[in-house]
Parts: sequence; C-alpha cells; structure tokens
Amino acid sequence: MITTGSKLLYGLAAMATAAAIVWFVAYDGGSLGSVALGFLAATLIFLGSIASYVRDGHVLSTETAAHSTAPSAQRPAGRSWWPLGTALATGFMIVGLVSYPGIFKVGITLVFAMLGQWMIQNWSDRASGDANYNEKVRSWVVHPLEIPIGASLLLAIVVLSFSRIFLSVSKSAGPIVFGLVGALVLLIAGVISVRRGTSRNVVAVICGVVLAGLSGIGVVLALDGERQQLVDAAIEDHFAHRACGTESDYSDKLASKSVGAKSSVAATVTLKNGQLTAAMDGFPGALTSITLQRAYSAVIIFENEDDGDYRMVLSYGKVVEDLGGGVEREIALEACSSKVPKGAKQSVLVNIPKPSFASEEPYSITVPGVEGASIEVLVP
Repeated sequence: MITTGSKLLYGLAAMATAAAIVWFVAYDGGSLGSVALGFLAATLIFLGSIASYVRDGHVLSTETAAHSTAPSAQRPAGRSWWPLGTALATGFMIVGLVSYPGIFKVGITLVFAMLGQWMIQNWSDRASGDANYNEKVRSWVVHPLEIPIGASLLLAIVVLSFSRIFLSVSKSAGPIVFGLVGALVLLIAGVISVRRGTSRNVVAVICGVVLAGLSGIGVVLALDGERQQLVDAAIEDHFAHRACGTESDYSDKLASKSVGAKSSVAATVTLKNGQLTAAMDGFPGALTSITLQRAYSAVIIFENEDDGDYRMVLSYGKVVEDLGGGVEREIALEACSSKVPKGAKQSVLVNIPKPSFASEEPYSITVPGVEGASIEVLVP
C-alpha cells in the first residue's frame, strides 16, 4: 500500500536518483556527488518502505482489534519543562566550550540529565491512561536518583553560601552570625512544629525563600570578595614559608609548644646555656655534628632550654634561580621551626636533595640571635 507519506519519500528518492544521473553525466563520471546522491535515494526508498509497511500509522475502520493500540488512540504526552531545560543546558555547555573547561563539563552533565528526564517522562506518560499511575511509574524509576542527587546539590549550595559569608565577615563577627542564623533556624522550626496543621506547601515555600536568600547573599559576597585580612594573606602567602631570622613572623603566632610522639626521629637538637647539642639514637653523649641521609625525609626536634623565644634553622646550601633576561637570583635553602619559649619543642621535617660536599658552604643547624650555637650537618 502506497500511503501519502510513502509517496512523498518515493518522490524525493526519484528526484535524488535523477540528480545522481545528471551529476554523473555533467561531471564526466565524477563519483563523489553521484555516490552521495545515490545513498540519499537508497535511504529515502528505505524510509518510504517503512511508511508503506506501517501505512503511516493509520488503522482501517474494519480492523477493530487494532483500534485500541493505534497511535492516535494513545494518551498524548503531557507538557514538560525538560525541553526548555535541555536547551538551556546546551547553551551552558556551548558557553563552557569557549570559556572554561569546568563550565563545559557541568554543561555536558546537565544536558545528559535533562535528556534523561525528558525521555523518562515521555515514556511514563504513555505507560497507561491513568495520569496518577503514570506519575507513580516515573517516581519508581527516577526518585532513587533524583532525591540523593538533589539533596547533595542543596547541601552543596548551603555549604558554599555559608563559606562565602564567613570568608567575607570579620573573624570576630563570624561566630555571632553563625549563632544568629542557628537561632533563626531553631525559631522557625519550633513555630512549624507547634502548629501541627501547617501545610506542606507553606513549609516548602519557607524553605525555598530561605534557600534563595542564602544563596543570593552567598553570590553577592562571593562577587564582593574575601575580607581584606585573607586577601593580604593570599598575596603574601603567609603559610607557604617561614621567616628564619631573629624577627618574629606571622607563622610564629600561636605556634605549637609541644611535639607528639613521632617515629623515625633523626635527631633531637637542644639549646641550653647558649650552646647547641644534638642527640641521635645509637650515638652516646651530646653531639656537635649529625649525619642525615640524602633525599630522605627526616624529622628533627628542637628543644629550647634557654630564656627567651628562639627558633632552629637548618641551612643546606643555595640555588640560583634564572629570572630571565640574564637576571639571576640566589636563594638560600633553609628549613626552620617557629619561635618557641623556654621548655617548648618544635619539629621540623627536612629532605636534603644533595650531599654536603657538593655545596660551597657547609650544612649547619643554627639558632638566630645566639652566637656560636651551631651544629655541623653531614649528608653523604
């Protein structure tokens, strides 16, 4: 049976066949265009055959048994927001393609999620003629994924929003803000729990407003930036280095004054009466020189037994950094502890890459501000 749809497809196939013949004659046997048009004609004939076989989806009036299963007798799919979501996710992905890889990855994830939701809803809408049952079928499939993923996303929004808020307010105001927010949440939850007849929609609206307000404040404060103290710390990189001189540094503030039990301690260095001595397992008495393994992470413990705040400094050579344009900078290789008062301890983790004989200056452990306090360090 040649139906209306198949007639259109067969007609297009005939035109493609004629165009292939004309191309072949006009270009003296040129194969590329002829082959392309020939495949197009074959595809159209195949689609026309399918349309003829299914008779364009029409059911004859005499075939009463097929009336209930005909496409026109099926319940149409309901309206959905997923196509709009898919279009927005696609735009998000394209923006990421020309901007940042992270945005592109998020866009791809959203496209797959939207397409999956779209297909599942179209399938569930045709599960039966009962809309309630179709919604139940959809929930059986997607709720095991939607609920945990949605909860994780909401939790991430809350955490990120709070982090932006606390990074923007001052250190002293942070606990106050946290306490006020907690009290407000407790108050709202208490009011809802007392009124037992509170509608779910009311609770959902309250939670939505709070979430929108929290995320909005987080976005605004994120755009405004962190508080100046953290900005300065990031620029100066306070915690990426330690000052190894006599002056106190930011890293010396609230420094630990004790050392927990550690394994594989290479040496314990003690400052007492203006002199440095070392103790190592297997070597009796106080040592004025120690030996460390090359390219091995070693722990050295510093004990201060003198009045005043002191730090230990391990110097192990220098390197020359090329700054470009023929400019070089000499950098001293040092590992040092924070300043600690009398009776306190600090541990230092060191890893010396080169032997001591490769350096023009000897490796040593010193205490800035205490003349003559030195221990020789040998690295074979």
